[in-house]
Amino acid sequence: MLILLTLLVSLVLLLLALFAYAPIFCSCVLSLLYTLYFFVANEEHGVHHAQESENRFWTIFAVLLATVVFFAKDSPIPLGNWSPSLGFVSVVLSGYAMHTWDRIVHRRDLSRQVSLRRAGTATSSLTRLKDLGIPVEDQLKRINGCLAAIDKLLIPSTINNYINQRFVMSKEREIISIFEECDARALNYLVSHVKLGLLFYKIKDHNNFNSQHRSEIIQLLAVVRLPILTVMSRVIVLHALQLMKLRANPRAEYWVRNVILNTHQDDLSELKTLTDAKGDYFCMNKLIHDDIKSETTRQEILTHIRKEAIIQQNHVLMRTKKKKRKIQSWRKVLSDVDDTLCSSGGSYPAGIDKRYPKKVVYPGVLAFYRELDLGTEGPSQWPENRVGNLVFLSARPHVYKDVSEKINHAKFARLRVKPDGRQGLHTTPSLLAGDLASGTEYMMRNDMEPLALKKFDNFKRYVAIYPEYRHCFVCDNGQGDVRAGEMMLDAFPYEFEALYVHVVKDVSKTHGYAPERWREKGLNPCFFRTYPEAALDATKRSPPLIRIEGLRRVCEETVQDFISIENKKWQSHKQAAARRMELNQNLWEVNNYITSKGLDPVPMIKAEQVWSIGEKVRTPYGIARIVDFDSVHDLYEVKLDWRPLTKQLEEHLACEEEKREKKTPRRSKNPESSITALETVVESEEHEEERGGNVEPKNKKVVAVSMLTPPDKRPDKVASGQLRVGMETFRDSIARDITLNDSYSDSINYVKAKVQSALISKYTPPILPTVRQSSNQLFSFWTPKSEPARKVAIFKAGEQCKTMYGLGIVEDYEEQRHIVIVKLVGWNAKAFLNEESVEIVSKGIFESLFGPFGSVETTKLHDFPHAEGTVIKTPFGEGKVVRPSPASTTKFSKDEGVSTIGISLTNWTLGNNSHPVIYCTVETAQEWKSNKGKESKTSSDGILSAFGNLLSKPFRGSRALSEKRSALVPAAEQYYKDGAAVSTSFGPGLVKRFREEDEFYEVALMNWKLANGCFAKAILRRDGISHRLAAGCIEGYSVLTDLGLSGTLASVDPTTGVHIVTIPSAGLVCYLQPDSVVRPLKAAVGEEVLTAYGDGKMFKYHIESDTYEIALTGWNAKLYAKAETFDRAGDGTQIRTDTFGINWLLNKLFFSSDKSVPETTRSRSNSVVSARSTTK
Repeated sequence: MLILLTLLVSLVLLLLALFAYAPIFCSCVLSLLYTLYFFVANEEHGVHHAQESENRFWTIFAVLLATVVFFAKDSPIPLGNWSPSLGFVSVVLSGYAMHTWDRIVHRRDLSRQVSLRRAGTATSSLTRLKDLGIPVEDQLKRINGCLAAIDKLLIPSTINNYINQRFVMSKEREIISIFEECDARALNYLVSHVKLGLLFYKIKDHNNFNSQHRSEIIQLLAVVRLPILTVMSRVIVLHALQLMKLRANPRAEYWVRNVILNTHQDDLSELKTLTDAKGDYFCMNKLIHDDIKSETTRQEILTHIRKEAIIQQNHVLMRTKKKKRKIQSWRKVLSDVDDTLCSSGGSYPAGIDKRYPKKVVYPGVLAFYRELDLGTEGPSQWPENRVGNLVFLSARPHVYKDVSEKINHAKFARLRVKPDGRQGLHTTPSLLAGDLASGTEYMMRNDMEPLALKKFDNFKRYVAIYPEYRHCFVCDNGQGDVRAGEMMLDAFPYEFEALYVHVVKDVSKTHGYAPERWREKGLNPCFFRTYPEAALDATKRSPPLIRIEGLRRVCEETVQDFISIENKKWQSHKQAAARRMELNQNLWEVNNYITSKGLDPVPMIKAEQVWSIGEKVRTPYGIARIVDFDSVHDLYEVKLDWRPLTKQLEEHLACEEEKREKKTPRRSKNPESSITALETVVESEEHEEERGGNVEPKNKKVVAVSMLTPPDKRPDKVASGQLRVGMETFRDSIARDITLNDSYSDSINYVKAKVQSALISKYTPPILPTVRQSSNQLFSFWTPKSEPARKVAIFKAGEQCKTMYGLGIVEDYEEQRHIVIVKLVGWNAKAFLNEESVEIVSKGIFESLFGPFGSVETTKLHDFPHAEGTVIKTPFGEGKVVRPSPASTTKFSKDEGVSTIGISLTNWTLGNNSHPVIYCTVETAQEWKSNKGKESKTSSDGILSAFGNLLSKPFRGSRALSEKRSALVPAAEQYYKDGAAVSTSFGPGLVKRFREEDEFYEVALMNWKLANGCFAKAILRRDGISHRLAAGCIEGYSVLTDLGLSGTLASVDPTTGVHIVTIPSAGLVCYLQPDSVVRPLKAAVGEEVLTAYGDGKMFKYHIESDTYEIALTGWNAKLYAKAETFDRAGDGTQIRTDTFGINWLLNKLFFSSDKSVPETTRSRSNSVVSARSTTK
């Protein structure tokens, strides 16, 4: 949103700067741009009815733009002001260039043939025709030759027909005669191989000479010779009519109607499917709902489709249909694009999924589409020549012509073949695009409901074309797809088969998420994260949607798809590892299922080995060396080096020294010292040369032979436990390997562990920790200044300490190993910890001096909190201690206690006659018991004890200061009134009371009834409560009340839950509880509605049959209709007064602030205002 705002502001500033520099030029250009926008945004205008009209518009637009550029006084290129003749020629050339370019582009589109030929069809048919002696190749050459003679690239058809009218008409007549005289088989071959769209466009109706050649050839193919055309030829004829534009000829809709009405049953289904599988913008949905403007013709076609669908379904039920119907599952697979087919990478507004890189196709999604389309009937694998039933419902808006659709169709074409050469999409899909209105609402207001409504509208139009199919919708929960799926089930319960939802955000945050409402409707959406998980659900359904063999194929292709994702596309290795683990988890579940059915398991996705065997790395547990690698689970087996850091650092420095010596060998200046004749031999029973002591030496034997070295270079003595040799550098490099009696090397214990790849990082040398030299004493003058720096034991047995595992008591301290042995309090365990992990509980000076007087143990085991049965009044009711705090032999301060106690609430009785138990700390229970809250200590504490506490905890007084300030804060205001109907995470409830002391609400849960007949009580904060809205109802829409009256839900008071319903038929305003609002209605009594028979007014609603009785305006008749057959007048035209981010800023920037909303009856407080109070 911020980027869009920045671009908008930048554009405005740039426009203002240009206007200041060249006002005349900018004004003219801006006017032309507005004209261009008006032309593009109004595709229904008459100028778009024929290609010739569009070509003239572009030519005139280019001429006007060139005139402004070349003749405007302040133009940057004032060519006409310098030379009017040159400027005039430039304007003419610009117009002609635009005219020619538009003709070339349109000619290229018309010449594109339909790519629906099945493998081997063209070659085999041509061979058969040759064997029969039919000169089909000669006929095709004649047609192409005549077409080339008519079609002049640089001369417009109008001028060419005027100049060469006799020649053009003779060529057109020759083409028509070829189609009239050819054989039926030759005719289908010619229709499939000629550029029929270009042919229909170039052959004209010559009105001046009474030669209607275009109408004649289309009449020949769409009416006269239609019975001998195959389904494929009929699809090509319909496609050519769409390319020509139906409005270019007044009889075009009749020809389309004739082709469809003369195609029946399975042939009609194949005709529709092939029309949608051409891979372009001209699909069956556009043909019937957009291109055909006559409502009568459209309804005739849809009625014919429904009749044929009923016949097909009856044949299936009676098993009287031939085999063609039984060899396929009649299912249409509908899918979203962004975040369902491919990842958006989180780029707004396409989607929000950042789990996969941008534009990466999800592993297994294409196989899942194919197996759903294949179903459980017919062949076990997808036939090569079969046309599929895949259609995409995209939220991306339709712009001018097929500008946006071309991008998606190009993407689908690339997906037909995967990058590694494997088969991709099993068919060429169709596309149903969104619109700019719903996209604008989503971007400006973050409102996903218009997106859902647009997809539902597209689905409604699509089902009207394919009523004989069942439909499965695959989508994601990032936008409004789930809500659209719910509306699909409501409107078409028989045709809608399944809903699969790809989870890209928390399921509970899904738009329209209502599991209880779905359960009542029978909607069971499958929320999945990977496509093997979705395929497993489709296999386990009753009846199943895919075969178990298809499930295995989906998993196999999932593995291959994930491996084919390039490493450079992943943002990090950790991202790829997380997705691999996610897929392997689902593959493991699938393998458990398919192996139980007797199939072989699918191999898991193996991870790429990043760290080599023997390499040193860092892990969360310290430095380690790689021993082995498990590629399936992405686990490295390592040997952890848990030696002291000093030993590890010495080893690292020795290794670095050895590497430097190997690169630059040391040379002695004394020639005598470099004479060596013998070498040192090291024998080991292990035969392992692991540097860094990763293998524990056992009975290592060292044999050293002295070298010939000068006497002054020989060592004076040999250190204990170490054998020195003549060369000092050699001794430095292998000193760690030839140690004989070192006590440490004999006691090394290496620990093996398996560590995930994501937790391993590159090896870095160990660093010794820095010791803080400050004494951290409160009064530094008591610290000795002349004490020498020496290492002393700082841990003494019996001292109280803090550790990462809780409180403890020091038992022993090993000074040489820097290990502290601590006995943990509260659980029977000992911890061997480094010095840095242990903190001594410090005492103040007076507390340490007078500790025996001020800290005497006064707690008795039979007193609270160590005794059972103590009665405590809690905020949840009265209770008894059932799990007391364990007695400790060590005295700790109050702030460091970690034990909890259990309190049984005696006022609460569950269904099994037991009482619920709550757990709290001792301090909290003490506050409840004393009812004093956070009070200071009593006066029994002596002065010395209080002063000792001050010294040991100097900041304890800040707690009293904060309590003092909190006492000045006014009591919290109650938002939800007593008795308000609210919604909670535990179900609907009623507010009983508000506790000002802790700002909690006591809510009676209406769905939770206890054994004593009372409702369970929940103690909730305000953010855990929301006002309750009647089920399925929306503010501003019609509802039915339990009074038997229908009206409009004008508003809901959030503080009380009262629903304010206006009853226009009775002139009433009702204030009702949510349970008094029965259900939502399409329209209330007295409201105006729009029907297929004209306008009307709601007269009565029949609840027993869910039927609306409508009085038609001007007919003196009544219509009995269902909700989906009419619309409420005014829907979508409500005035929105709310503000949301960018809209508020745009209103401030570009609109006047004194414009008020006219005639609204909604106040800013979301309440109803009497209509009388607004008039004076």
